[in-house]
This record gives sequence, C-alpha cells and structure tokens, in this order.
Amino acid sequence: MIRKVKTGWQVDLQPGGRDGRRVRRIFKTQGEAKRFHDYVAGKAAIGEPYAPKKRDRRRLLDLVQLWYDCHGVTLKDGKRRHSQMMALAEIMGNPVATTITPMDAIRFRKQRLADGIHPNTVNHDQAHLRAVFNRLSRLGEWEGANPFAQVQPLRLDEPELTYLTEDEIARLVQVLEDSPNRDVLLITRLCLATGARWSEAQTLRAEMVRDNRVTYTGTKNRRNRTIPLPDDLYRTLVDHGPRIGRLFRTHAYEAFSKAIIDAEIQLPRGQRTHVLRHTFASHFMMNGGDVLTLQKILGHQTITMTMRYAHLSPDHLADAIKFAPKVPTTFGTKKSRPGQAASDRD
Repeated sequence: MIRKVKTGWQVDLQPGGRDGRRVRRIFKTQGEAKRFHDYVAGKAAIGEPYAPKKRDRRRLLDLVQLWYDCHGVTLKDGKRRHSQMMALAEIMGNPVATTITPMDAIRFRKQRLADGIHPNTVNHDQAHLRAVFNRLSRLGEWEGANPFAQVQPLRLDEPELTYLTEDEIARLVQVLEDSPNRDVLLITRLCLATGARWSEAQTLRAEMVRDNRVTYTGTKNRRNRTIPLPDDLYRTLVDHGPRIGRLFRTHAYEAFSKAIIDAEIQLPRGQRTHVLRHTFASHFMMNGGDVLTLQKILGHQTITMTMRYAHLSPDHLADAIKFAPKVPTTFGTKKSRPGQAASDRD
C-alpha cells in the first residue's frame, strides 16, 4: 500500500505474500511512490528479483584480492602482479571501487609520472588494474563500469634494442674467463648461442641437455622449445655439472653485471642480461637468418615481437635503393645553364 507520512509518501508491501520479504521506502511525491510500487509488484509477478540492489562498498584492495583468488593464482607471474597491484591500491588510498572515475585514473597516472616512474611502467600498471575489473566483470563479480578502460596508454617511442658487437663479445668473454664464478661464462655462452633469457639458462636442468640440443622448460609463455647446440658448447655443458638437477648451482647475475662494467660496455637501462638475447637475435638476422625461424628459436607467440629485428637483415628494405627516383649527383661540379658562355662560366 501507499500512505502519507510526515516525511513524504511511504510504500509498504510484501510482493511474495505473508512469508515474503517486506519492502518499505519513502518518496517525496505520491507519483514516485506509485511508480516504485508498480515496479516492485510487476517484477514479483514475473518472478524476477525486485529488491533494490545494495550499494557495493568493496574497496580496491578487496577487488585485487578477489582477482587473485579467482584468476591471478593461475598465472605464472600472478604473485608478483598481485603484490604490485596491492601496492598500487595503497598508493591510490584504497578507495571504494564504485567511486573510482576515469579522471581518478588519469590523476593517478599523472602522480606516478611526477614521482619519476617510467612511462612504460605506468602503462603496465594501468593495464593490470584495468584487467582486474575486466576479469571480475566476466566472472559476474563486478557490475559497474571499468574506470581504467577509458584511459588510453601513453604513446612511447620504440625502445632501443642494443646488441653487442663482435669486439664487445670478445672483451666480455675475456673478462668472464677470469671470473671466480665458474657458471657465469657458460650461462653467457648459452644465451649467446641459443637466444635464451637469462632466467631460462640460469635455471636449466642437466636432463634438458641431450643429443647436442638444449630444451628450455618453464618459459615465459609456458611453451617448451628445443634448440641445437654447437659441439664444443654441448660437450662443455655435459662435463660442467651433475647428470641430474640444476646445471648451474650459483646465482651469476652479479658476476655478469660486474663483467659488463669491467669490459667497459655501456647498456641502456633495463637491458643488463637481456642484451645477450638481443645480441643473438641481431646477429642471427645480420648473418642472413629468416625472421620466421628466429621467432621459433626465441619462442615468441606472435611474429610482431620478432619483427623488431627484421631491419637488421642485409636485404631489409633494399628495394628502397632499387626503386627510388634517380637523382643526378654533381659532386661539386657546376653544370652550365643552356646558352651560358664559357667566359661566363669561368
């Protein structure tokens, strides 16, 4: 029923009968009260939920934890991403999730950039937070809008992919040969010979070196890949460690970092050990390798990543020379205009 009360018009009904849930709400006008009454009665008549939805008071940390429990725990880097996003939620002040707007996301990005965070890292942070809302929405655990979906990533210049020259490789190997760490030289040679990531080579098991081949397991994209080895490197690896278990028992990253400095090699930020993978790929293309084979060796899921090295191929865009317009060159010699006298030219 609808009745007049001191503060307005009250709707009081039990759509499900005596045992059903009682619905009470007060409206300013009789018209609003009647519309609500008819809405609830109509929903109940066709068997649909009629109770007004409760306000979602979950905070960003709650959603991040729910994302991890439902999905993140299955990811290879799930723990790392969970830790990073929990920290991001704290930096944002752990707001109620329904109150976050696209402008909040933009202001947060601006704050991160002002704090000196690299733009590429900021893009990754935004993408991970966006993924939290997207995943929970697909699971039916989030019904609101995704505040991070409207924020376009920052446009960045293509990163410089530095590789070592043959002279730099020689200098590096010479320094590594004098290192007290017995593993670091072999890990470096393995990365240069197969294009492996440092972590793949560092954690290699002895059982994975067989028949002049190495098989990398537990890779970034979860796909195993097998690559032939040069005879001398294969024999050295077989003789180096145990027959079963981790081939390299020490953590060689610090020794490699020191060797890079001692060899006087300058590298861009973030490419300390990854330069070995870039070096393999770059020399592979410069020596005439094809990009499809390189994709399989590196284990890239899409050709897009591998195409970053295509420009190093000897014949890459060679048609630019072949088909470009022919422009006469004078090499500093002045040609006389038609009708110009010889005395004028002198």
